[in-house]
Amino acid sequence: MGHSMNRANKRRGMMHETTRVFAQVLRADAHHKVEHDSHLLRPKRFALPSNTVYLGDVAIALLANLTQPETPHFSTPPKFNEQRWTMNTTSGTLSVRILSDSYWGFGLFNSGYVNVIELTGPFQERMRILFDLSASLGHNPWEFKHRRSAIKWLNKHHQGSSLDGNESSWREGMASARASFEASIEMIKQRSVEVAKRMKEHEGSEGWILEKAQASFAAAEFDLGIARNALADDNAPGLERALARVEASLIEADPSTELLSSDYQASMPDGMNLRTQSSEHPVSLDELEIVDLTVQSEEEE
Repeated sequence: MGHSMNRANKRRGMMHETTRVFAQVLRADAHHKVEHDSHLLRPKRFALPSNTVYLGDVAIALLANLTQPETPHFSTPPKFNEQRWTMNTTSGTLSVRILSDSYWGFGLFNSGYVNVIELTGPFQERMRILFDLSASLGHNPWEFKHRRSAIKWLNKHHQGSSLDGNESSWREGMASARASFEASIEMIKQRSVEVAKRMKEHEGSEGWILEKAQASFAAAEFDLGIARNALADDNAPGLERALARVEASLIEADPSTELLSSDYQASMPDGMNLRTQSSEHPVSLDELEIVDLTVQSEEEE
């Protein structure tokens, strides 16, 4: 019992742990403001009293990858240096804190800024943000343009942190998220194997529309390939959309759901159709060609 309690406490601890990483900023523009009274982030055309803030590509990409972000609040609003600030927000169970500071060039160049990102919340959500952020930036955020200055800044402001350790944190987070995605693909692949077995068992069954089930199964296999391609491209949203389509197609193809039974079809309202259309030339499940799409680079529709 003691071991079970320790494991439970460890899981609860992981739910509230904080991941801190450092990211190189490459671009920043005056597209946002900070409202004077509330210190909330506002758009460029905000009319009430406010100051300009330079968020930078890292902060903008991070906010774009949050699923349900609250309006960001600046605990340290920008002053004379419009790219030096601290911003906080939450997205569901995830808390996000971003600090923007100059580490090179006296703050005169965008490439001389670092963002300190602190993510607090469930482990997989933290790792997913690191994965999505790295993929959307178009550059490795742990690679600093001015390495020696970055090392000096870390030694001054975050003793015990290093550029190598920072890179490891990024890569470990991305690897963890990728492993979770791969597990999702494998899980639904096993589901397709089970559905294929049930389809084989029901061949020739009266009242089951075989040709539509085969079309649904083929669509599931196609979208499974799309999901693999999306993961290869680090496109997590595309992967999730493809897996959702796979799930829907397998539900249709599965004889146990009876969605493609003649009785169910007859009871459907006029004009309502399932995802698949009837095939004019039904084929046996053994003859169904499964195309390997893992080497293609077709963009998900």
